[in-house]
Amino acid sequence: MRRFLLLLVGAFVLGSAQASVPTDTTRKASLIPLPLVFFTPETNWGFGAAAVYSFNFKADSLGSRPSQLQLGFAYTLRDQILAYLPFQLFVRNDRYKFYGELGYYRYVYEFYGIGNENLLDEGELYSVNFPRVRLNALQQVKPNLFVGLRYWLDDYNVDELEVEGILASDDIRGSQGSFLSGAGVIANYDSRDRIFFPTKGHFAELVLFNNSAVFGSDFNFSKLILDASTFRQLPNKHILAANFYAELTSGDPPFNQLSLLGGSKRMRGYFEGRYRDKQYLAFQVEYRMPLFWRFGLTLFGGYGLVGADFSTLQTNNLLYSVGAGLRFELDRVRKVNIRFDAGYGKNSSGMYITVAEAF
Repeated sequence: MRRFLLLLVGAFVLGSAQASVPTDTTRKASLIPLPLVFFTPETNWGFGAAAVYSFNFKADSLGSRPSQLQLGFAYTLRDQILAYLPFQLFVRNDRYKFYGELGYYRYVYEFYGIGNENLLDEGELYSVNFPRVRLNALQQVKPNLFVGLRYWLDDYNVDELEVEGILASDDIRGSQGSFLSGAGVIANYDSRDRIFFPTKGHFAELVLFNNSAVFGSDFNFSKLILDASTFRQLPNKHILAANFYAELTSGDPPFNQLSLLGGSKRMRGYFEGRYRDKQYLAFQVEYRMPLFWRFGLTLFGGYGLVGADFSTLQTNNLLYSVGAGLRFELDRVRKVNIRFDAGYGKNSSGMYITVAEAF
């Protein structure tokens, strides 16, 4: 669920899309109400509402990106509650950017064990409720390049476990809950021509993050995360896109902070967390093409693997993901698509209905 806000139809995506496109003719503030409808294997159907408030600071010139506040609430058929306030602030003509989220969640997860060889054939259900704080502050140092600081906080309260399950045995770190607080540095480079449907350019984000008792955390661990994508336009408006993701963990994280393989963004076809461990590598490619009117088609495939350390990250542990998806252009100006994907993996499959591309 770490990235599930990107799944919500409306609030985050359309709000972010507006923030990513300069306005050169107006500085008027706007308030837009939006419905939320989405489906993923992790949530089943979800429904809710949101509001997006866009504005510019008085000192900003025309053409600067508008800042945004988004308030949303959703309920899913798995009895999950999602309440959140994401924000994006662009200051001094985009030289500084601040973004993050304040939220509260009641979420239901599935646990299959740790490593490439799952302990369980069917997921063990457990529910968690927690407040969340996400704060990021970055400064532009060169064209397309920003660097800055990050602070994250999650207070996981595990309130339901399967009585005879592995987590109830208390042998898994963090199975009774955890308070996580940490900080780190972040750098991102973005030369894409569009945010939500790039046809050319590159994106890369590097994060070095530490959870420590210094920040009040119950657990001490660090993460190094690299998320890099490239896009190439082909004849007839076809696009070839590729993404590499690495999440490397050191120290002693709780089980819910291990790297999670699967979900709607990477390794589609696997339930998010179907495989989890301290180290995670994934690579995926997509071939995107128009069909007719506002419809398009995407073919995708990739490989991923998890392991306790580098010695266990071997090619014979590779998991595959393949699939196809239909696209409907929701916003022709910002090129925001509704995404219908079917993904397949090793003895696994998943359907996804959400907004914007996987990367």
